[in-house]
Amino acid sequence: MGTENDMQTMVRFVRDREFVEKNEKRLGQSVRESILLSDLKVYAIAGGDLLLQINNNGSIELTGKLTSLTGSKDLNISEIFQCDGLMLCSVKSELVVWNPCTGQTRSIKPRTCYCYDDAYALGYTTSSSGGHRSYKILRRYYSQNDKKVVLGEIYDLSSDSWRVLDDSFPLLGYSVNRNGIKVNDAFLITKFDFTTETLVRLPLPFQNLHPWDKAFLSVVRDEKIALLHVLETERSMRILVTNKIDDDDEAKDLSWRSDMALGIDCYGSNMYFESFLFDEENKVAVLSCAAHLRRKFLTRIYVADEYMYKQVYEAKTSTFDWPRIITYAPSLVHIPKSTPKKRQKRQRLASP
Repeated sequence: MGTENDMQTMVRFVRDREFVEKNEKRLGQSVRESILLSDLKVYAIAGGDLLLQINNNGSIELTGKLTSLTGSKDLNISEIFQCDGLMLCSVKSELVVWNPCTGQTRSIKPRTCYCYDDAYALGYTTSSSGGHRSYKILRRYYSQNDKKVVLGEIYDLSSDSWRVLDDSFPLLGYSVNRNGIKVNDAFLITKFDFTTETLVRLPLPFQNLHPWDKAFLSVVRDEKIALLHVLETERSMRILVTNKIDDDDEAKDLSWRSDMALGIDCYGSNMYFESFLFDEENKVAVLSCAAHLRRKFLTRIYVADEYMYKQVYEAKTSTFDWPRIITYAPSLVHIPKSTPKKRQKRQRLASP
């Protein structure tokens, strides 16, 4: 995997398909990979599991840059979402689903034009017989007619079709940031259930936030939710973690505990945190941030525990950037191919 060639896979030792097939059942537990989204580009991080790597040697090395998803060399990924080892990439005015393990990609054509302020989520429904997963994309967007309203629609990768959600989908009177946190009158996490096609509201550990303070969400081994609370007013940072959650958990079952205060003084540092990973067992966090220093824009990654923090990566960016670090379990999940338009037309003509 070189920086000059298209990166067919971002998995160091899972390039051997036979190896993946033999070990697929345990990949989610024992094998994880890490990527960095910075300056509209995606980079592979050497060593696989970023948290494990930090615990072993405390340094970060990038081993490759993704240069193509759909054949174009002009690759600018503004956002990326992960589910079951599949990545949903927002690339300019299009969406692309990508499996880093197999190299398979698929461009998702919009029902209406994508917009810069759209919000997306990648998820799935499970069949009652056999447990087959059908992957879907939720799109929340704004439509301006007589007034500005929030609309929702779902794309089904199996049927290659968009479907507008009915009136039961709530037209929320507040904005939701890309971490899923409501940012106006009350503070909560919004979770979308792809099976019932409803929004579930989960509680946050606080109900007020100073305008200068920030809160970001992450997951702990796909089992718990972690929250990074940046208290700039108190010049401190802390991480809170929920109990183990399941798909059928309700809001009343979600509880938070304060897990760790980080040894970072974020006051006056011109560091703007965006994402983080948390190793609950070893009590260590990895954080990405944007920095503005002497007219330069930087992406930085820090490792921190209760007593100290250390910078382990820095790179210049062309503009002010919001970097993200993501870990995932590689998977052989197949992305269904889109249905050719001519074939779709023949199917409609043949229908009674």
